[in-house]
Amino acid sequence: MYGLDSYFAVFPKLSREEWDAHLGELKKLGMIEPAGDLTYICSASGISALEDWHTQYQEMPHLNGFQYKESAPVFWARLQLLVQVLSCMVHQTHSFIPVQRNMHHQRFVKGLLKQDGRGYQVISHELYEELLECLDKLHGVGPELLVMLLTGYERAGMTLGQAARRLGVDHYYAQILFMDTLHYIMASAKKEPFPVLNSLLTLGEEPNEAVLTNSTKATWRLVQQGMTIEQIAKARRLKVNTVEDHIVEIASFIEGFGIGEYVTEEEKRQIIDAADSVNTGQLRSIKEQLPPGFPYFKIRLVMTKWKGGEKRGDA
Repeated sequence: MYGLDSYFAVFPKLSREEWDAHLGELKKLGMIEPAGDLTYICSASGISALEDWHTQYQEMPHLNGFQYKESAPVFWARLQLLVQVLSCMVHQTHSFIPVQRNMHHQRFVKGLLKQDGRGYQVISHELYEELLECLDKLHGVGPELLVMLLTGYERAGMTLGQAARRLGVDHYYAQILFMDTLHYIMASAKKEPFPVLNSLLTLGEEPNEAVLTNSTKATWRLVQQGMTIEQIAKARRLKVNTVEDHIVEIASFIEGFGIGEYVTEEEKRQIIDAADSVNTGQLRSIKEQLPPGFPYFKIRLVMTKWKGGEKRGDA
């Protein structure tokens, strides 16, 4: 709803202490100003710094954190291991320490190569051609960064920090750039004729459900059984507000999920008319145009569907 789903889970290891330290530094430099409880806005110097940043660093239009939050780590682990195995086997080296110790990843790659049945040379050449064609369409240092992290025959892949220092870029920027490049490869593997890369995407989960958080998936199962919000909250020992958050997430990502059980047609019309009148997606502004006590939950549901491109009668 707020257009931040692209950045979801791009810093999975960032601690709250580290985040607060960065906020403190930005406040100290006068780049952000408090605007409420745990809320900040950019100062004039902060906006100027952002403008300078855009001139120094490339855009990252392929970043899709919410879509790939769970599948990207698995895809990357499999790709790393497959590249290492093929590289070593092509050079007739059968003794090496796998770059991925996870036995699930090892069994997957072993099964993939066995199922393919072709020689290592053939599969290696095909994977090389797929990666070359895919990465050749990208600009900037993203492709170079990703390749620097790969391990092969007599070549140890760098850590992200080492690669960032080698390229002379900020560590945090390198992390986002790596994710942007990886997400681009995954999206390309779905659309383009890249059979080897596409084979690494198999996760055994429905595409729409793959983007849901684990807690929301549990709620989704109960919704499918016909349980109400109150029944789900009781069964899962959650607050009603939490279950409502799950319903909004489900409405955002499950194709064909109808919200008629939660919002009447008249309420949909009121919400959309209110949004039209204020010409903004800001929930507070929309709520101010509605009758007193109108639930935010219903506003969020309708705006989620409407923003997703559904027509008035389809929301």
